[in-house]
Amino acid sequence: MKQIFTVGHSNRSWSGFVSILLKNCITMVVDVRRFPGSRRYPHFNKANVIKLLPHENIEYIHIEKLGGRREKTDLAHNSNSHWQNKSFQAYANYMKTQSFKEGIDEILLVAKHNTIAIMCAEALPWRCHRRFISDYLTMLGLEVQDILNTKEPKHHEFTSFAQIIDGEIRY
Repeated sequence: MKQIFTVGHSNRSWSGFVSILLKNCITMVVDVRRFPGSRRYPHFNKANVIKLLPHENIEYIHIEKLGGRREKTDLAHNSNSHWQNKSFQAYANYMKTQSFKEGIDEILLVAKHNTIAIMCAEALPWRCHRRFISDYLTMLGLEVQDILNTKEPKHHEFTSFAQIIDGEIRY
């Protein structure tokens, strides 16, 4: 079974970030930030990441289709109402779109030949949309590991109240 990692850049230094990537043998960073920039930590702006990662023999790809901060959708029936957080509810609804599925297909394609780390800004995957991407990849039979710090990665745990119905996740 193919392993996929997730990581949040958070407030890490560039060297600290690269260190945890190399420790986990990451060969490609898949940026899933919808808006790939950081005013507070400019070394994580897309242009800088593109410029710096090759020096570490790590490739970079940005998949905006998997980015967070999704608008509430006007679904006739909201099947993801278990989430109290409206942003999480909006992303869970977005997971039903063709655009989301195309983003997942891009991840599956690059993961065939790379050890990837799906990256966004939030350090803790259960506090951001990486949780949803990880649930979806787990549903597809992939093993997802969350890189939290310099220790061993933590196995992604499928969201306890999630259900798989007709090939889709409902929360």
